[in-house]
Amino acid sequence: MERVASHLDRNEIACTLRRVNKAAAAQFRGPEHTTVRLSQPVPPHAFAEHWLAPGSTRGLTYLQRCTLLRLTAASGVVANLEVAMRATGSENSGLGFWTAAVAGKLNVCQWLLERNSAAALIGPVGGAILNDVAYRGHRHMCEWLLSLKVPWSIVDGASGAASGGHIELMEWLLVRWPQPRLSRSLARLILAAATGCDLATLQRFWRDGGQGLALEDKKQALANAIGSLTPDWAAKVEWLEAQGCPRSVKVAQWAATCRRDAPARLAWMWARGDILGVAAVRAAAGADNLAALQYLLTEVGIQPPDNKYHGADTDAAREGHLAAVQALHSAGWPLDAFGDGRLAAQGPHLSLLAWLVETLGEEAVRLDASLFKAAAKSGSVELLAWLRERGCEWDAEAYTCAADAGCVAALEWLVERGCPMSEGGWPFTAACRNSDMLTARCLLRLGFTWGDGVKAFEGALAASPLSMIRWMLEEGFPAGKFGKSWVEKCVQYRPASERDQILRLLEEHRQRVGPGS
Repeated sequence: MERVASHLDRNEIACTLRRVNKAAAAQFRGPEHTTVRLSQPVPPHAFAEHWLAPGSTRGLTYLQRCTLLRLTAASGVVANLEVAMRATGSENSGLGFWTAAVAGKLNVCQWLLERNSAAALIGPVGGAILNDVAYRGHRHMCEWLLSLKVPWSIVDGASGAASGGHIELMEWLLVRWPQPRLSRSLARLILAAATGCDLATLQRFWRDGGQGLALEDKKQALANAIGSLTPDWAAKVEWLEAQGCPRSVKVAQWAATCRRDAPARLAWMWARGDILGVAAVRAAAGADNLAALQYLLTEVGIQPPDNKYHGADTDAAREGHLAAVQALHSAGWPLDAFGDGRLAAQGPHLSLLAWLVETLGEEAVRLDASLFKAAAKSGSVELLAWLRERGCEWDAEAYTCAADAGCVAALEWLVERGCPMSEGGWPFTAACRNSDMLTARCLLRLGFTWGDGVKAFEGALAASPLSMIRWMLEEGFPAGKFGKSWVEKCVQYRPASERDQILRLLEEHRQRVGPGS
């Protein structure tokens, strides 16, 4: 059995081999054999069995459903992506396209392009896609993207390749860059070279226009160099300083977030007489770089500012970095119990919130309706239940927050537990703003009303797929009361073909049911 397993990837073992018999399940019971990694290929039979089961996405938030799409696209298995799109009810092909491109999965991108126009998939984010693809070093994807009939800015790809240290790809892209090169584009390349290229490459770009960089760009170049993962990062810093790049708090911030050897870089700066202060502490805490944070708090001995507000705990709490918040507290840095509690709830970061309540007290954190709404925004039923067990207040706005999170399980839990409801229609507005039909269907099933429908319809017309607008009409949404000029204003930024389809759909609806309905 071990010999068979040696020829299989981990997902195949978890989803197929372990299910052969009880002996196989017992033999491969460790977490490395039971954890399914969605970003890697999953056997289609197992993927479909799980995600097409009724209620499979009930406990996922809107963002988690988007993550499911992204991870599946990155795996390169088209059959699984089809299943994921069905399971999530999402028509956001652009999300999968971007992720698949960055993962180098040409087959997924081609499949999506067969079903959508390049403009619909790429839209205004083409530069970011090309930048991210080049940062990963995927030349075959760059070649394919540039072959599409889409206006590209080569500097996006070249700067991405430079940031990722892919010098050959950067050179290949630069050959395709028409002259003349604009000064702003050169600035982007210099900043990218400071991040991912060696000193020689940085010097070459600098000769083309480094002296003309704006002051802020020079500060950023120095910060990029201190955070660079190239072995000659220190040489780049010293050379840039010799060219007139001034030191700033950004340099310490970038050093404090460097994962590889932040304490060593900070010590190097400290020995040179660089200023290490509150900004560096805040950066380390926000990045959950405990080694850097401990060095700054204990070795350098940085103290909180006199006005008490420093933001380090805020940045750490937003990301749920419990250990960083605890380190700040142990070092005597004051914590914002009220603000940190709401950030922890919205995370959701239950362990952090529980620690804040236990350490600073319920009165400091304040278990009121604002905290409950923050938790509802997370979509975490576990956290909502934890708060109610401790007597936390709630109100009808929790439904809007849960709808914005897009979690069916949270909405159902609120109704089952008797949370007060209103008839303002705001939950529908939140769902329509996100083009989230799964949540909108749930709201209708739970008995929520459209309210006056203005904001909900405005959001749907501006961004939702045609299928969601059609569904709203089929479910009795009073679209007829909205004038044609108002509708045209709502759809003005959509592609012309989509505008025409929506206007035609609404006109057919108006003729069928009459005005005002």
